[in-house]
Amino acid sequence: MALFWKESKKTVCSLVFILYTVAIIAMYASQFMPELEAPLMPPREGETYGDRIKETPEVVMPAATESLLCEYLEGSYVAYPVFGYKAVRLKESDSIEMAYILKELTGLEKEELDGFTGYENAHYETVFDENQNPVTTYHEAKLPQYRIPEQVTYERFLELMERADKLIGGGSKYSVRYLQSNFAKTPMTYEEALAEYEEVTDASRIAESYGRLYCDYMGILLSIMPAFVCAGLWQADKRSRMEMLVYTREISSFKLVLTRYLAMVCCMLIPVFLTFAHALVGVCALYPDKQILIGRALILMAIWLCPSILAVTAIGALLSELVSPFFAIFIQGVWWYMATSSQQLIADFTRYALVIRHNTLGDPSLFLAKEKLFLENRIGYLVLAFLTVIGSAVIYNKARKGGLWRANRFRHQDIWKNH
Repeated sequence: MALFWKESKKTVCSLVFILYTVAIIAMYASQFMPELEAPLMPPREGETYGDRIKETPEVVMPAATESLLCEYLEGSYVAYPVFGYKAVRLKESDSIEMAYILKELTGLEKEELDGFTGYENAHYETVFDENQNPVTTYHEAKLPQYRIPEQVTYERFLELMERADKLIGGGSKYSVRYLQSNFAKTPMTYEEALAEYEEVTDASRIAESYGRLYCDYMGILLSIMPAFVCAGLWQADKRSRMEMLVYTREISSFKLVLTRYLAMVCCMLIPVFLTFAHALVGVCALYPDKQILIGRALILMAIWLCPSILAVTAIGALLSELVSPFFAIFIQGVWWYMATSSQQLIADFTRYALVIRHNTLGDPSLFLAKEKLFLENRIGYLVLAFLTVIGSAVIYNKARKGGLWRANRFRHQDIWKNH
């Protein structure tokens, strides 16, 4: 226990932990606290209520088919691979295959597509009337006449979209992962908006609704910042020659690594729990007439954020010990960038996703529909953290016995100094 408190004190007093805490507070204050300024208000009839995602074939198939046809006629496809926006132009063989996909979706032959000269993309046009007031008009896309054949089932449509995405190179809006967010949006009716409002602000669910938004913001930060804390502390030990002392301690490697690891994790959880507690107090103040239940929100936050901190810290410890703290930051920075660069904002995650997104107080049903996947993801990262800590202990043990080049290097430096 003495070692745990010593490691905790070292963590809390370190510059990297102070910067980590400042980053947590800054993210919370700038992104989440504005949500606590006013309560959600019920919708009023006659307003616009935004869009909602409905993955129904009647909505998705026509919209995605029209978009793919437009991009084929333009000769350029929009994609968002790992490093951002890209306009993709297909080589001849891939363009021919794309034409076959469109033939199955529209019934149009390649010759008909290539010979169509009246194409014009959908666009807005602003003109001025006789009083010089701007008038904006939306123009539909001008396309050859087509109809999706009845024999194309939704399952077959998804297969064709996946093929189209692969031809484009991945990261396109035709990927099954992104079809919903790009083509399943429909305007909400008053009844739908009112039902969503009542679901979000229900006393048993309202804290959970705000908790999801809190976890969305903090999850982005906690998928990378613990790596800096871990690497910074490892580098500080190296700079102060603590490694030589650690290698000679009469304590098991597993206990040493686990104690240091748990001390870092517990310290990094402090600003998270404090800001979340402030958020819950703020939510209760917004809705004083409701008997708000906060238990589910606390459980959600723990399941959502703790595995991120545990896994990122564990991997940072492993890479810092195995190679170097700077290498750990570099690898985890690349991983974090790849995880966040192409994500959608609403209920977007996979079984292996590092970052889970749900950047809205609404659409709870979309998130709940993926609840099983969410739990599988979080359990997976807990297992990853456990295995990685064991791996770190094994490496630490070898280093203490001189079984690693990195440990031998310190021994040789010490021997050289003694002579």
